[in-house]
Amino acid sequence: MLDLLKLAGILALIVGLIRLKWNLGVVLLLAAVGTDLLFIPISAQSLTVALDGLSAAVEPLTLKLAAIVLLISFLGEILHSTLQMEGMMKSLSSLFTDRRWLLALMPMFIGLLPMIGGAMFSAPMVQEASQGLDVSRERRWFVNYWFRHSLEAVFPIYPSFVVAAGLMGISPQALSATQWPLLVAALAGGILFGLVGIRPAQRSSEARLPRKDNLLLLLKSIWPIALVLLLALALHLDLVLALLVTIVLLLLVYRLGPRKLWEFARATPISAVFIIAGTMVFRRVLEASGAVEAVSSALTTAGIPLPLIVFAVPLIPGLLTGVTVAAFAIGFPIVFPLCPPDLIGSGYGPLAFAGGYVGILLSPVHLCLSLTRVYYQAEWGEGYRRFLPAGLLVTLVAVAMVLLR
Repeated sequence: MLDLLKLAGILALIVGLIRLKWNLGVVLLLAAVGTDLLFIPISAQSLTVALDGLSAAVEPLTLKLAAIVLLISFLGEILHSTLQMEGMMKSLSSLFTDRRWLLALMPMFIGLLPMIGGAMFSAPMVQEASQGLDVSRERRWFVNYWFRHSLEAVFPIYPSFVVAAGLMGISPQALSATQWPLLVAALAGGILFGLVGIRPAQRSSEARLPRKDNLLLLLKSIWPIALVLLLALALHLDLVLALLVTIVLLLLVYRLGPRKLWEFARATPISAVFIIAGTMVFRRVLEASGAVEAVSSALTTAGIPLPLIVFAVPLIPGLLTGVTVAAFAIGFPIVFPLCPPDLIGSGYGPLAFAGGYVGILLSPVHLCLSLTRVYYQAEWGEGYRRFLPAGLLVTLVAVAMVLLR
């Protein structure tokens, strides 16, 4: 019981400092120090664990994850600067005359470009596409927010997804190929609780570009993201190389000079490197200090079923922080040592992912959720009548992935 209280104290420290807007990487480094001190008395062994933990910050896996996250951010800055997303939205608006599809597709396509508060970018688009449709403020809020995040369970160029794959010890491509049931559940939840029941509007009479021109505009807008996916998923090229090839081609096609490159580099969040390093150090110290074994023994004695532990532990920091990386970085190192070695084959890896994923989707402190609620002037209660069953559907599918193995 004492070990559980110690870990609860560490989690409380993490959540408290995050709420004070401390950098997550720094918070996790402090949490690693606290774990070392609480679970190992100050001694030579404690110093050894600390040094071993710090070495995790510069090991090859950590450096590769940091490179991927920085390259993804750099690619996002280029796409934003070259108006790729603007062309994508324009082509979709002309290709789909039934606005009900646009309600889902616009935030989904914005979701292809990882960005903080991205749902605010698609919120005006959903607002415009819903004109003439009988759609409540809460339904607009749900559809925009939910579909904006519907791809996170499989999309391999989300920084949080890369971190999740690294903590599971597999490639982002392999994790993406495994978690398609979670994508199906997320899309089904969005359709059932967001789109079903909306009556179609009359076709707009405004002039549209010819279908061929629209398709060309869409291809022109989406080719960088499609190329990354083709190289990484279809051709099995290392994700770092896939991103580098795409970025170089973009620089050549748009003739972006040194000044633009410097602008993109300055906008790339270097703080992400500290988050990756802090995550890996925290995981190493949890393992080396014996904290995981002690907590595992306490939970086993308490008789809590393993699937519930695996789902709930990432869920809690997800709910409390609204940050996907935090949910994975805090929860995964605690629960994975309790699971069978084959995290994917047993289904426990996707179950833990679903816990963190559902946690951030339902978190009232999630930036996208809170900002878009204000934008649509929606009511919390009415909105959560859609969010909760959609989140439950994802949870049930994740549990089924464990039970059916």
